[in-house]
Amino acid sequence: MVDTTVIVLGVVMFTIIVISLTAVILAARSKLVSSGDVTIEINDDPENTLTTQAGGK
Repeated sequence: MVDTTVIVLGVVMFTIIVISLTAVILAARSKLVSSGDVTIEINDDPENTLTTQAGGK
């Protein structure tokens, strides 16, 4: 019975740690990654501008 309890507690603690780290990463991403449109000016010419979304791959 004791061995089973140790295994179950280990699995539960591992799961809690993974879920909490995932929550931290998602919270940091929502605060740190810019969103919205970005304007890119080419060769310092206002006529040559592109507007695109930020953060694309």
